[in-house]
Amino acid sequence: MAAAVKRMNVTSRHSQQEFCKEMEFLGHLHHRHLVKLRGFCMKNHERFLVYEYMENGSLKEHLQGVESKTPLTWQVRLQIAIDVASALEYLHCYCEPSLCHRDIKSSNILLDHKFRAKVADFGLAHATSKSSSGFQPVTTDVRGTPGYMDPEYVTTRRLTDRSDIYSYGVLLLELITGRAAVQDNVNLVEWAQRFLSGEGNILSIIDPDMKQSCNLEELKSLMTLVRMCTRKEGHRRPTIQQVIRWLQEKLDLNSAENLQYSSGFILSREFHADEESPCFLNASDEIGSINSSLSPRTPLSECCVAFRFETTPPISPLCMWE
Repeated sequence: MAAAVKRMNVTSRHSQQEFCKEMEFLGHLHHRHLVKLRGFCMKNHERFLVYEYMENGSLKEHLQGVESKTPLTWQVRLQIAIDVASALEYLHCYCEPSLCHRDIKSSNILLDHKFRAKVADFGLAHATSKSSSGFQPVTTDVRGTPGYMDPEYVTTRRLTDRSDIYSYGVLLLELITGRAAVQDNVNLVEWAQRFLSGEGNILSIIDPDMKQSCNLEELKSLMTLVRMCTRKEGHRRPTIQQVIRWLQEKLDLNSAENLQYSSGFILSREFHADEESPCFLNASDEIGSINSSLSPRTPLSECCVAFRFETTPPISPLCMWE
């Protein structure tokens, strides 16, 4: 059986914590878009984690400068966006306690032989809590990767699910442009601002590797989603379930066949552009389709627990959204 082995640097306290978190989280979580932990090894000062083997490596390798890697078509990139959103939905909505990944980036998105994406590296993941009003911020040390970190989290040290949403927006920009989150000392979100605001020629932002396969209307929709996800104020960003709803309604992924595993739960309350309370929507975002009033669906079987370790009870995948 082929496997991938990660050798951990445990010379610091943070490194030891990351190793323990990886074992704890990946040993108890199971989802078709989370990389599977096969085992681990500890001997003296050495620490190893054994993962399932992902034949096509990381998303970063395909987007940024590895010539031997297969260029990704527009359709494949859209599917990767759906896959990652599905994994985040599981972490945010179906785990108890809810989890923020805190390090969503292209090098942590691994691709299997069919180019389906799985999220890896839970060393920085952090448990959060939810109430009837949504996620409760957790004050914690600022950890993450430059270019992907939520600016509000960096300033306030208050972590919420919307911090992952910001990182997801940066990842979407990488899929569109093929550029790194920080390139030539320029932050990707800052570099893309004039395109996100509609001032620049949107076609000039596209990764040259996929210009022939890109759908212009889908590109515009995805850029709108990026603009919402990367807003500086966390409360104005969408939840992951709203992100998935947007992707389902705006993008053509050959409908049910490709989307059947993307979301086990859809919006159960309406959002309107004229709400008095702070909201991520406004009239310029073409968000009418998100105002649909939909009933919750039964969570899919993918939201389940892998009984890999028997030392502690498994995490319940119950959905806490109301």
